[in-house]
Amino acid sequence: MSSRGLRLAWLVLGLFLTIPGAAWAADAFAVHGLEVDVTAQGVAAAKEQAMNEAQRTGFRRLLERLTMPADHARLPSADAIQYVRDVAIEYERSSAVRYIASLTVRYNPVAVKKLLRDANIKYAEPRPRPVVIVPVFRPIGAGRALLWEEGNPWRAAWAGQGSGALVPLVIPASDMADVPLVPVEKALAGDVESLSALGARFRTPDVLVMTAMVNGAANTVEVTATGMPGVMKPFDTRSYPIGEAGTDAALRRAVAEAAQTLDSAYKQSNLLSFDRAASMAAMVPLKGLDDWVAVRERLGRVTLVRRWEIVSLSREEAAIMLYTVGEPEQVKTTLAAAGLQMDWNDGYWVMRLKVTP
Repeated sequence: MSSRGLRLAWLVLGLFLTIPGAAWAADAFAVHGLEVDVTAQGVAAAKEQAMNEAQRTGFRRLLERLTMPADHARLPSADAIQYVRDVAIEYERSSAVRYIASLTVRYNPVAVKKLLRDANIKYAEPRPRPVVIVPVFRPIGAGRALLWEEGNPWRAAWAGQGSGALVPLVIPASDMADVPLVPVEKALAGDVESLSALGARFRTPDVLVMTAMVNGAANTVEVTATGMPGVMKPFDTRSYPIGEAGTDAALRRAVAEAAQTLDSAYKQSNLLSFDRAASMAAMVPLKGLDDWVAVRERLGRVTLVRRWEIVSLSREEAAIMLYTVGEPEQVKTTLAAAGLQMDWNDGYWVMRLKVTP
């Protein structure tokens, strides 16, 4: 095949490659658990009023999710209904004049982001790859640690949290495909090989072992976060009083706080600065098609790269142009986190695949 034919074949192949993380990003623009309770002259009017109320409430929560607290006072006023993609009913009850429900509202990501850009408000794109949660529970006394068992209340608390917001969270299923990968003993020991194998099932190196231990003497739940080297952690250790509501309630509080802390930490370092738009020309050494596929896949994870173009492509190297937002060091850091090392080399950037993304 001629070099021009090879280039064309690679470009055609590229059109059919999907970007991992699209499903996670889409869910970040969904607001779950919107509780409504409306009474009106009739159930139809009550339901319509409840739907409108949920869409407005959810829209505000979404804008606050994507932005920093310092900007919440100046979030743009807009008709929330114009940004709604769909509404799902989690449960509902009604009488002749009353409508009670829990709803999920999904919003249009493109339209929402344009609204924030036009208002000159920085926001964070959803993290394109998930964090896999390994929830180990140590009950009171000398009971054995639980992980994959159906009776693990800590795992149930994480499953009830959902997929997360800006930082997607995955709770592996307790089926025979996952159990052999990380036995509870290896999870507690932080066995890198086992945790890596589990992360590979979800195309992510980020595996977080969350261990909850009931402290009977203090009547608390002690939560410790460990895991793969470099994984995002909400904290190292934190204590939650059990109180009258019981252990399950304390576990749910711990999960909610951990998820929110992960979101806040991620958002803090991944705000898009639209006044810092730039372009970066880079040469990418390649060993073949597999390398090029890996480069494309990893670029798809980097939210600060708004788009990119191929200047030239061969078996040995690719010349690409990146169009970015944010500070240059911020862009380099996010590329490195996705497994793409950027180095300045005598007047141009060289992008290399790192061995471990």
